[in-house]
Amino acid sequence: MTGFVITAAILAALAVLAVTAPLWRGRGDAGPQDTDIDIYRDQLAEVDRDLARGVLDEAEAERTRTEISRRLLAADASTRRAAGDAPRTLSRMAAVVCGLALLGAAGGLYAALGAPGYGDVPRDLRLSVGEDRRANRPGQLEAEAAVDLPDTLDQFDEDTRGLIQSRRAATFERPDDLQAWTVLAQTEAAIGQYHRAARAQERVIALQGADVAVDDYERLLDLLVAGTRGYVSPEAETIALRVLQTTPDSEPALYYAGLMYAQNDRPDRAFSLWRRVIEGGSPGTLHYDFAASQINEVAAQLGIDYALPEVRGPSAADLDAAQDMSPEDRRAMIEGMVGGLADRLATQGGPPQDWARLITSLMLIEQSEAAARVLAEAEAIFGGDVQAVTLIRRAASEAGLTE
Repeated sequence: MTGFVITAAILAALAVLAVTAPLWRGRGDAGPQDTDIDIYRDQLAEVDRDLARGVLDEAEAERTRTEISRRLLAADASTRRAAGDAPRTLSRMAAVVCGLALLGAAGGLYAALGAPGYGDVPRDLRLSVGEDRRANRPGQLEAEAAVDLPDTLDQFDEDTRGLIQSRRAATFERPDDLQAWTVLAQTEAAIGQYHRAARAQERVIALQGADVAVDDYERLLDLLVAGTRGYVSPEAETIALRVLQTTPDSEPALYYAGLMYAQNDRPDRAFSLWRRVIEGGSPGTLHYDFAASQINEVAAQLGIDYALPEVRGPSAADLDAAQDMSPEDRRAMIEGMVGGLADRLATQGGPPQDWARLITSLMLIEQSEAAARVLAEAEAIFGGDVQAVTLIRRAASEAGLTE
């Protein structure tokens, strides 16, 4: 901190000196300036010498003296104008005001944007500290114990308590009954006993063996993180990464992996993962809304001005509603929405999911050539953005435009 203060003070002093020195010194304190006056005086003396030697006659000498004198007077007037200066007191007052304003502005900016007393934290050190914290953070059971969720059975009536207790007992009586464990996991989650629900869901996954579905792992992720009040444990991280290996577009896995990185000082990775959730998901879903509410914070840490994409063009709900219309009305409605979306993208541009939606909509109304042109244009626009191009190409593939 001492080194920073000394360096900042020296730089501030040099900046103030550079601004105020000319005002404080004034033009009158400057050294002698070269002018043409001495030259013209020498020329007048030379005219007298030429006249004495007979090089010039009296008339020529007089004309030369007149011209040189005229130039001498003009040079003297110009020098006096250049040497004019503001009052010394006023100049020095301006120097003081400028110096104080410069110091005040610098101090204000540092107070608002800086971190007084915060030591140097190079990028490599931050990454190392983050990785150490990630490697040594508490496990799932330790984190659940710290949360200490109370048993909520007392808030229910006697019949409901009896039903819950009977479902708990059924799993111990039939430890290999998949249905019993599935029902128990749902019951425990419904009453807020997320740690109990997580244990039951773990048993559900274990009983299914190789036939376990991705949905079951995603449900377990929700329960594990809910049981720790938002903390992503190493166990939850392992499950999220396992899901992403088989299902790269899993919104729960993407969101929780991003949350884990955000909690361990890696906003760059959190932003990348949450961006995939937002630009590939649908507003209103749980993990989309979670990612959308937090992505701006990690974007700000990276110096990125990220704006959430707007949902435009025909949505899935619009297309479902169109199924009840006559074929002619349905096609007219879709063509109208597609035309509006296409015009806006052509004139104003838009996020990659809007281009993907346009491709999908064009394929629905059997305009594959137009969809191919849109795909080529979108790839040219987003060529440097791998995630955007991947999103657009996936939409084209799912719509049947490409293989």
